[in-house]
Formats: sequence, structure tokens, C-alpha cells
Amino acid sequence: MPAPFEHSDKKVSSGETPHLIIEAARTQLRQFGPDKVTVVDIARSLGMSHANVYRFFKSKAEILDAVVDDWMARVECFIESVAAQPGTAAERLEAVVMAIHHRRRTKYEQDPHVYLTFRRLIEARPDAVAKREEKIISVFKKVIQAGVDAGEFISIDPSQTARAMGDATAMFLHPAIMPATLNSETEKRIRCVIKTMCAGFSAAKGAGKG
Repeated sequence: MPAPFEHSDKKVSSGETPHLIIEAARTQLRQFGPDKVTVVDIARSLGMSHANVYRFFKSKAEILDAVVDDWMARVECFIESVAAQPGTAAERLEAVVMAIHHRRRTKYEQDPHVYLTFRRLIEARPDAVAKREEKIISVFKKVIQAGVDAGEFISIDPSQTARAMGDATAMFLHPAIMPATLNSETEKRIRCVIKTMCAGFSAAKGAGKG
């Protein structure tokens, strides 16, 4: 087992090291951007040698991947909690989309260097990022299934409908596209898309006919 290293006058176990490296990289990204950050800078900020960093990450690119993966993992946990809140299925679908949009918009506006890294990763490794994005689709599916079970939605295929919901909202959520959609009407447009889709498979729309 690798020995612990000294950081801020405290012993840090090897199990904590990858997390500290990711956090240090995030700080360096905010200050210098993805092009100027180096493994040496990350190591120096932690009071360790760059050789020690390479014991946990093979390259700078792998560290940047880990930063983005950590960000997306946090979003996954967050949207699960949003989807579990009280309300109709339609309300929860809107809440999930709005929550993801708000978090990514905030990251874009307040943490642009990390956001740029995320966009570059998407362009370089779309398949890897797509696996993380599937989490959003799975949350849509779960909420839509709940709506069907509760009689709020007509009998639809939750998987196909969740995929359609993902396609319809991608322009507001996809990190590479979202910046181009930002204006004073963006949130209104998001809510309109969700409400229009939900109205299309609402069980209430056919009530009283025939």
C-alpha cells in the first residue's frame, strides 16, 4: 500500500489522495484554465512531487477526465433527490430539467474554465460522457413510469418517452449546446417544452370525451 504523504502538516492516506488531486486540479482550472494547468502545478499546490501524482493518474488528461466525471456524478445524485420530491409527475419532470439547467448554467457563468474542460471532454470522448448522460434519461423514465402508474399519463412506453424528453430538452441541458440558448426567455422556453410534452401524453386530455 502506498505510504501517506504530508499535506498542510497532516498525514493524508493514499485513499484520500485521488480526491485531493481532483480538488486541487479543480482549483488550478479555475485560476489558469485547462491549457495552462500542469501536473507539476497540481502537485506543488498539494505539497507533493509530480511523481506521486502519477502514481494515481497516468496523465494530465486523466486528471481532467476525473474532474469532469466527479462533477457529473454529483449531478446524478442531485437529480435523484429532485425527482423524489412531492408533486405530480409533470411537475417533477419540469423540476429535474430546471435543476440540471440551473446547475449547468451556474457552472458556465461562475466556473467557466471547468466548464470549458467539460465541453472539450465531450468533444474528445462523447461515448464516455454519453454513459453519464444516460442517468438523466433513467430519471426521466422513472418519473414517467410513476405518472403512468398513477393514472396521470396515458399508457406510454416510459423508455421511449424518456428518450424523447431527453431529445426535446437537450438544447437546454447539453453542455456543448446550452450556452447558445441562454437569454431572458430561456427558462420560459424550458417550461413550455415540458408542459407541451406532458400535455401530449396526459390522461386528463381525453377525459369527458365520447
